[in-house]
Amino acid sequence: MKSFNKIIRILALASLAVATTPLTQVKAAESADAITVQNGFSSGSSTTGSASSSDTTDAITYSANDAADSKTSTVTVTVLSGILTLDAVPDFNFGTMSKGTTVKLKNNTADTDGFTTDSDTGANNAGIDGNSDGYLQVTDSRNLTDPSKMPGFQLSASIGKLNIASNETSESLDAILHLSALNLVDDENNNVTNSDTLLKTKAVDISSVDGNDQTVIDMKSGTYNPGVIRAKYNTPDAASLTIPNDGTGSTKSSKNMNAVVTWTLTASPSVTN
Repeated sequence: MKSFNKIIRILALASLAVATTPLTQVKAAESADAITVQNGFSSGSSTTGSASSSDTTDAITYSANDAADSKTSTVTVTVLSGILTLDAVPDFNFGTMSKGTTVKLKNNTADTDGFTTDSDTGANNAGIDGNSDGYLQVTDSRNLTDPSKMPGFQLSASIGKLNIASNETSESLDAILHLSALNLVDDENNNVTNSDTLLKTKAVDISSVDGNDQTVIDMKSGTYNPGVIRAKYNTPDAASLTIPNDGTGSTKSSKNMNAVVTWTLTASPSVTN
């Protein structure tokens, strides 16, 4: 089995006394000017008899420069074949909150100023792959001819503790990310199911307390159409965050905090007869 990891960030503005703050592109060329043809046949001209050598107005004449013309345009398309990829993972911003509270998603723009985002160091405290549109997206094109034989896959997520910027103290807080069940749609916003049963993400609680992975998408073999598979975590009801009350916080403060969410895509094995 193959796994693909992407890490993103959650921003919570935490206050420690009262609060903790953490293509198909078509480019059409201009059409050529139509060739203008002069026909001097007058309404009073006779339609019978022989034309004299001076009767040139009845004939259709062309200039030597009136040659056939051609132009080109471009068609661009992305062709999918035999791949399973994790294309996009969302950032989450929950604004200002306090310990012991739960708040709904504010937007998908994370603030990582002052945070470490180099995953190669092993000490990053902010994700590097998240997008500000709230998209969670997988592309599965491993069987384009027969949707009933799509192998399936699982996408799971785990979350670390909320941390302040790397150049400050090492204070951290637990966090619980709540994700709602959302429709799984293609790039035309149609549900990816190949039956009458709509397919959705799972409603999960992802906690830094236990650090366990939670399965967010579980696509069973033969239940979905190939191509783009997407969920949109970009509304207040799509996600929320809880910061458990740890009994501390007697000093007034306000701190920008981030937590890293790690997403893991695992392919289900293909079954051959």
